[in-house]
Amino acid sequence: MNTYYRMVIELMKESLTSVNRVNSDESLRVLTEIEKAITTAKITGQPLDELYQLKADVELVRALNE
Repeated sequence: MNTYYRMVIELMKESLTSVNRVNSDESLRVLTEIEKAITTAKITGQPLDELYQLKADVELVRALNE
């Protein structure tokens, strides 16, 4: 889980330091990784709330950069 938090934090830092722009390829990669983690969590019966929140955070960063 810490890996996903770090990915989202790095995206947010990039967004703040790059004149509010974030690399869309990187943000898509992070979103894909989190979606894979959500699928795995569903299959294995793990909690989903934190992953859904991280996904929402990445989607927000992507939306702000459009």
